[in-house]
Formats: sequence, structure tokens, C-alpha cells
Amino acid sequence: MAARAGALGVLLLSAGSAWLAITVPLAARALQVGIAISVGYVAWLAWRGWRVMRTAIADARGGAGEPTGLARGLPFVSLVMPARNEASVVGHAVASVSSIAYAAADGEPAFELLVVDDGSVDATGDVARAAADGWAFVRVIRREPGQGPATKGAVLGFAMPYLRGDVIGVVDADVAVDTWFLERAMHGWGRDESAVAMQVARSPRNARRSWLTEAQAEEQLMDVASQCGRWATDGTAELRGNGMFVRRDALELAGGWNGRALTEDLDLSTRLSSGGSHVMVVPEAAVQEEAVEHAPILWRQRLRWAEGSLRRLLEHGPGLLAGSQPISRKADFLAFTGEFLVPPLFLAATLASLITVVLPGPSDWTVPFSLFIGYGLGTFVLALAGLSAAGEHGWSLLGRATRGAIFLSHWLVVVPAALVRIAFGPSTPRFIQTPRTSRPPAS
Repeated sequence: MAARAGALGVLLLSAGSAWLAITVPLAARALQVGIAISVGYVAWLAWRGWRVMRTAIADARGGAGEPTGLARGLPFVSLVMPARNEASVVGHAVASVSSIAYAAADGEPAFELLVVDDGSVDATGDVARAAADGWAFVRVIRREPGQGPATKGAVLGFAMPYLRGDVIGVVDADVAVDTWFLERAMHGWGRDESAVAMQVARSPRNARRSWLTEAQAEEQLMDVASQCGRWATDGTAELRGNGMFVRRDALELAGGWNGRALTEDLDLSTRLSSGGSHVMVVPEAAVQEEAVEHAPILWRQRLRWAEGSLRRLLEHGPGLLAGSQPISRKADFLAFTGEFLVPPLFLAATLASLITVVLPGPSDWTVPFSLFIGYGLGTFVLALAGLSAAGEHGWSLLGRATRGAIFLSHWLVVVPAALVRIAFGPSTPRFIQTPRTSRPPAS
């Protein structure tokens, strides 16, 4: 009920603010000043994120801390792989994770992999067990239908009693990693030992399939730049599901995994921040995953992401702002929340401007235009930071950054749609899994 009321309040506030801005010149100018300040803030965040990414990636490429395959002074890691009807990809994912070199001094693996067959009706469990054959540190268990909500968070909660690591990592059933993935990730975490959780970079393994998949590759680099910037400025950096790690004691202190959440990663991130903890980012370690190749599937995925993120902001945001966190984290959280106000405000301003066409009074079309340009500039700057830190330069850098900014404009429609769904849709949202293709990962 609180989420429904909050979403309705945001929609009404956006409509009222948009009407005021297009009919009152002073309100329009004030809004545009706010847009300019927000773009400046994003640019500063992008610069800080670029510095973190550039240094970490350059050190990794330059051979600093050359991997040894040994987990000297590093924690034992329990990896969880939720898998529901993933027979087409789970075998390759298990094989990839099983090839990780991360061993204790006695040569025994310093990690384990638990695959949770979440009530699959295909051969997911059989394929996973076949791929795990011969690897003692890989286990496959089944969660029967009806054993809790049909969400990823519920699967992770189900897996916890079977895990023995002090660090819990999560990888998706389409994941691909390199041999040194865990060693790089755990060493990178050492740059901020006070962080209770950590997120690695993500990249689509099928990026070259189409314009849509290439744009998602740019989006992920933009996100890494943003999250690195938020961490570097002592903000509220967030987990991203695939390739996220959390210390078991911090997870338990935060209340464990939320089985009701549509986006368990974002939900946990905000709860950790509300408790005074924070997340860090390790851009030199990465997981490969499958980008969405078709627009209708992308729409359903992004609508779930937006709804899940909005619900956790409405549910946990007040507690974070009222807590004892540093001012920098509260300010960062408010700035991040402001990103979700731009799309409904833009849509409302556009609709209001169209309505005023038939009215005698003038309307100010610079308002929706300013919102659109400001949003585009912010995403373009983040794209420049992420791509540049990853080694892109010249015309290719500008072209890819432009494509990334154009692609991210879809959030201007997705976020208002998610708000409408929260305000007027079912009170209990349904988790919709993103389907995979049957193509194996590139070698």
C-alpha cells in the first residue's frame, strides 16, 4: 500500500510540476537551472569514476599483481548459480566457473559452486550435473515449485544453509568468466576492506549481434563508471546481480535476501546502505553474460528492473535518509533518486505542452526539451568515461558514446510505465525471468 501511494504521489507531483513549469516562466527557469546542476554533478561523478576505472584496468593489463591461482590471505568464496529452465546455457556456465584457479595452500579449491535448479521443467538439473561431474567443489540441488516466491532472492535465501563460505557470490546461469576471475575480484576488494559487499564489471558476450546488443555493452560500461564514481565519492554504490559478492555476516545483519523483491540486488544494496555499510566496485574483474537481443524482451526486463528499483526506493529510502550515514551517502542517494524523477517529469511536460497547444495561453516547449537534452548529456558523459577508461578513443569513442546515450533514452518511457504499474497494478508484483538463447558463449 505504501509503494502504491508513493508511486501515485510521484506521478501527481510530476504532473503538477510539469504544468507549473510550462506555464510559469520563473518555474521553467528554476527547473532548467536544476537540470544544469544535475548534469554538472553527473560529469563530476563520471570523472571520478573514470579515474578509478582507468587506474584499476591499467594496473591489471600492466601485470600488476600477476595472478597466481592461489588464494593467499583471501577468503573462501561460496558461489551460487540460480537456474530455472536454463538447460541451453547452464552447462557452459558451470564449465566456465569450474575452470577458475583459486586454491588454498594445500591445492584444494578455495571456493565452491552451488547450482540451484529452481523447479525447472526442462533438463536444467541434468545438464548442470553432467557439467559438474568430476568437480567435487560443484554441487547441484533442486528447489521444488512452491517452496517460496518465484524470485531470484527467494532462491538465494534457499541456498544459504548449503553454503560454507564467509563470502557469498552470485553468478547467473549464462555466466562466463576467465581463469583468474575470483583472485582478481578478491584482491580488488582489498582496496576497500571496509566495504561489506562488492560488484565486478559485466559485459555482454554477444555484443556484436546487433545495434541493440552493442548498445547494452556501452550501457554496462556507463554503469561501471557511475558506480565507481559513487564509490569514490563515498556514495551509495550498488550491486548488480550477476557478479555480486557480500560478506555473510553483513548479509545476515541486513536481514538476508528479500524473497519478495523484484530486484534482490538493488534491494540488498539499499538495506546495506541504510545500516551504515557500503558497496565497492572492482572494474578489473568481469563476468560475461548474455545481452537481450529482442526489443519486446528488453522492455519486459527493463520494466521489472525499474519497478524493482522504485519499490526498494519507496520502501527503504526513508530509512536510509533518516539514519546515521555520512552526508555524502545521503546526498548521493538523493541525487540517484532524482534520476527517477526526470522521466515522469519529461513525459508529463511533453503531454502538458501538447495539451496547451489548443489553449489560448502560451506553453514553454523548452521545458521538455531541456529535460531530454539534460538526460542525454548526462548519459553521454558517463558513456565517455566508461568507454575511455576501457581503452576506446577517437571517433569510435564518440560514436559509441552517442549510441549509448540514445539507447538509455528508453528509460524516459520505462520509468513512468513502472510508476503507473506500481500505482494501479497488482499489489503483489510478478517476477518475470529474462529468457536466454541457446548459443554457447564465445571461446
